Amino acid sequence: MPPTPRSNSNSLGLGRPILFCILILFTFLYLIRTPSAAPTPQSSPKKQPLAAPVAQQEQDGIHRQRIIGLADIHGDLPAMTSILRRMKLVDMRGEWIGGNAVIVQTGDLVDRGPALIAITRFWDTLRPQAEKAGGGVVNLLGNHEIMNALGDWRYVTKEDIASFGGERQRRAALSTGFIGQTWRHNYSITARVPFTQSFTSLPSSLTPTLPKTPRGSSSQLFLGDPTPPPASEDPFSHAAASFVHGGITPEYLSSLASEHPISKINALGSSILYSLLDTPAPLSLPRGSTEEQREFWSERGPMWNREYALDEDEDSICERAEKACRMLGVRRLIMGHTPHFGGIVSRCDGKILLIDTGISRAYGGAHSALEILYTLTPVEDSSEESSAFGSSKTSTKWIENEVVSAMYTGDRETVVLATSEREVEIPAA
Repeated sequence: MPPTPRSNSNSLGLGRPILFCILILFTFLYLIRTPSAAPTPQSSPKKQPLAAPVAQQEQDGIHRQRIIGLADIHGDLPAMTSILRRMKLVDMRGEWIGGNAVIVQTGDLVDRGPALIAITRFWDTLRPQAEKAGGGVVNLLGNHEIMNALGDWRYVTKEDIASFGGERQRRAALSTGFIGQTWRHNYSITARVPFTQSFTSLPSSLTPTLPKTPRGSSSQLFLGDPTPPPASEDPFSHAAASFVHGGITPEYLSSLASEHPISKINALGSSILYSLLDTPAPLSLPRGSTEEQREFWSERGPMWNREYALDEDEDSICERAEKACRMLGVRRLIMGHTPHFGGIVSRCDGKILLIDTGISRAYGGAHSALEILYTLTPVEDSSEESSAFGSSKTSTKWIENEVVSAMYTGDRETVVLATSEREVEIPAA
């Protein structure tokens, strides 16, 4: 019988406490030799700061205003966002970095493309971001938005309908749903954008009094007539640009018989949209439409007019454009609707600017936007102890400079379409 092995329980019982003590000792020595530090949380990507507010941008005494015009998108979200990045209005996340710039989109976001939902939400998100930074987003309605509200879907793609979940859901979204609501509340027909609207150094008598609106958005500030109307003694009375989808002729303005034509045009467009809530999908204007509403929706009205683009009589069209500018209190008429696939077209020394270049892939035209860069620089006066801005006295002379350019994505060069420079004498307050 083999011998019984001796038990090692005593040796194991003594060895375990010794090993445990050694482990504690080494841990203690490691901790006291390693400098303690508070844990560093993982850094999250910081949002790019918004551009400087307007007041900061005037600290050098120079007023700068940038106004951008963007025409027909027709459902092409990638093209639209690439242009906005090219214009340095949004970053790669689609967030506003444009500072006090104002962008006016002249309508026809809808039809011929699949991304109406995403495009609409994009603008609704961007609008308050621009407003917070001192800028503005102004959305206008095109003839295709009104057509869709009327139930005329001849240019709607199957992909667009599918993105809503079907025709019934799309019809609801465009009437009482989120798209119909934003069209009625945040979109309009025409806009007059003053070049000096953020210029804090102007005397109060020359500061543009922009119309108030119960809607509250800064984009609505440009949808009415100046108050008081432009005066010849005001050097900035016509320092503004008119935006519309189709075109506003002097003949149409005369037919309105109104001292406030911009407000009247916008009210007509709004009245049509609201009337459609009671008359779903009539395919044309409701039977009870007024004569003014029918003229508004005719080929002579602001939604369909193409005369500034197609009239080949240069002298005649320039004369009519000059008259329309006087009636609207602006220097330039800017419109989309009629595509010129090669690029933005300037007529009458930049008084007429045709900015629809067929951006959508449905057309394959140039990816473009219009830029108006407006500056007012104080003229040094030897009799003043200091510069105009920041001193107890303010210079009454300024150099006004305006550069109108067509800008494109990719490697295509910027084209200067019009320039102007003059010395402005601001009357004493």
